Amino acid sequence: MNWLSRALLLAVFLLIQGCSVLPTTPPDTANVAGSLNGTWEFLPSGSAEMPANNARWQRIRVPGNWSAQGFDHHGIGWYRLNFHAEVAPETLSTLHFGGVDYFADVWLNGQKLGAHEGYFQTFSFDVTPHLKAGQNTLLVRVNSPLEKPEDFSLRKRLIKGIFAHHDTRPGGAWSERGQEKNTGGIWGEVRLQQSAPVQLQPQQVQVQAVKGLEQWRVKVDLDVLGKLPAGAQLQWSVEPVGFAEEGVCNTPLQCPRRGVLHTPSSNISITHPKLWNPKGYGDPNLYTLTVSAVHNGKVLDSFQRSIAFRKVERSSQGIWKVNHQRILLKGTNYIAHQWLSEMKTDDFRRDIQLMQDAHINTVRVHAHITAPEFYRLCDETGLMVWQDFPLQWGYQDTAEFHQQAVSQVGDMIRQFGHHPSIIHWTLHNEPPWDADWMKWKYKDYDPQQNKRLDDKLYQTAKALDNTRPITAISATKEHPWLGWYSGHWLDYAKPTKLHTIAEFGAQALPDRFTLAKILGEEPELPTSKADWKLWEYHNFQRKETLEIAKVPQGKTLEQFISNTQHYQAQLTQLAAESYRRQAYQPVGSLFQFMLVENWPSMNWAVVDFWRKPKPAYYALQRAYQPVLPSLAWNKVNYAAGEPVTVGAWALNDSLAHLPNAQYRLTLWQGRQQRDTQSWSFELAPDSHRHLRDYTVPVQQPGKYRLAAEITDAQGKVISRNEYRFTIQSQ
Repeated sequence: MNWLSRALLLAVFLLIQGCSVLPTTPPDTANVAGSLNGTWEFLPSGSAEMPANNARWQRIRVPGNWSAQGFDHHGIGWYRLNFHAEVAPETLSTLHFGGVDYFADVWLNGQKLGAHEGYFQTFSFDVTPHLKAGQNTLLVRVNSPLEKPEDFSLRKRLIKGIFAHHDTRPGGAWSERGQEKNTGGIWGEVRLQQSAPVQLQPQQVQVQAVKGLEQWRVKVDLDVLGKLPAGAQLQWSVEPVGFAEEGVCNTPLQCPRRGVLHTPSSNISITHPKLWNPKGYGDPNLYTLTVSAVHNGKVLDSFQRSIAFRKVERSSQGIWKVNHQRILLKGTNYIAHQWLSEMKTDDFRRDIQLMQDAHINTVRVHAHITAPEFYRLCDETGLMVWQDFPLQWGYQDTAEFHQQAVSQVGDMIRQFGHHPSIIHWTLHNEPPWDADWMKWKYKDYDPQQNKRLDDKLYQTAKALDNTRPITAISATKEHPWLGWYSGHWLDYAKPTKLHTIAEFGAQALPDRFTLAKILGEEPELPTSKADWKLWEYHNFQRKETLEIAKVPQGKTLEQFISNTQHYQAQLTQLAAESYRRQAYQPVGSLFQFMLVENWPSMNWAVVDFWRKPKPAYYALQRAYQPVLPSLAWNKVNYAAGEPVTVGAWALNDSLAHLPNAQYRLTLWQGRQQRDTQSWSFELAPDSHRHLRDYTVPVQQPGKYRLAAEITDAQGKVISRNEYRFTIQSQ
């Protein structure tokens, strides 16, 4: 076909469609985005009144939480910035905030623009009537108050989740110091966006499977600020990121990835896209959705969203499928940092690498919403996200609070719902109506508190998003905490009836060097109540460690550190392996608590605040191997003459198929090999099999190590595991 025929075909196509497609070379755009990040003036103040002319302003970095910059402050803080702007005729100007904790009131050149509540949302103001050509003054009153004593901790007012009340906050959850080191401030970017004469503001972008995995609908809902000129169009394109799609646009009549939105709220049909898959199950293929306001070949304004095509299902038995592939969710709980402004792209990338190196395929962002950059990186790396709304324990049951919570749930779904990595929403962690332990803690405990609230939140979320599973709560029963708050760590060897294990774990101290950095002094084993107070402020739980877990304190600090780390590691591995052996019968997901310490503390993390792994990190890494020779046992100390029997299991969470695999067991006493056995078996994809029981053939007292490995037909080791136990003397 020659060029003239192609041109005629294109003309006929456009006539039929009544629209034009995006030009192959985008024209110049009138959009200008100006960053207002940098050094601002700051006035920590208890007054809501405008600062006096003689106020003594200090310097502060934006974006940045104020506590992270040395301002030990809560309540009201004033921010001021003088900046220069250009204002061309017919220019629309909007002021955008990436995140302010918690209340924000904003003035430009003395004119109040409006107010906002909530720490995680982006928000903006039309400043066109108030922006001057030349110098401008931006004033922001930020209020991040403490909860009132009568409300804290059962009837909170602020929707901040773990940033207001949690075990891992400075001071912990229940001490009178638990609200210290406030998270307030302008922690997200601030920018001025200018374009003429129209701006596009996306409200929600949602990708939904229509028929199987072949036909999809992209729902676009946007606001148009200003007025589109006559003849202007809202043109869209969906372009692959980092890969090519063969045969999609061989001719203009076969170009389903471009078109025109006839209304600001429209559906786009996409057929046969490449799918987004979790790591290990295919490629996390991403597309860029671009919507542009175009007039006479000129782009007046545009926006982009990274989207993908994937289908998530969760059965009534708690079993997960992504793109019809059954997947056991092997996860961790994650709180990156107490002050979100401190987490940069490379910091999140490092944490995601830590997760994936430990074979974690899903991360629960625990009772908060983290910085947007994290979700972008999860999209790119194929890491699935179990996303919590920032409600932790008890809140007010007033009409005002219910309304605010419902509004913010909508904000979360609209702002983050386009991320394919987010596979699940959970709306409230351990609400009072599901937390029976609260009746022992609070004299005025109401067993129905927040039940209506959570029902409202669930109905709101379901109405906004039917593309992923949603649960109203993360239930207390899904947080077994055996060997820490109740029971014994060996209880993890027993069968569970739970589909979802949303939290399990134990605390461990970091090494001595890290402990010195945390405490600000050379650490010593605590000997007084004052010594323990300092440790407890940094989240250490003495009662649980010494009385419930019964971790031996030892005679030296080094012994205590080693004992806590050993306890955390053995509990973590036992629990993770036990739950994996119960995959789909009934366990569909398991989440260790937690990955990293989010401030200089000593808590449940398997990686310290400075990202040095503890032994439990490597225990989790071993237990989460996609292919694992799992060893089933329920004790580590045996009496003389007591039989030692271990179940040999082959677990395979991957798609690999090894028809001629080998399973080998080797019993060691010190450096002496006591026994070895091996046999052939078929390792099928997505399988979890009990192969046989192994009875230890020796009874001599001593310490033993049972090593297990799986090899392929060529003898290459696929994975290793071990079990250590002791046979006591008479």
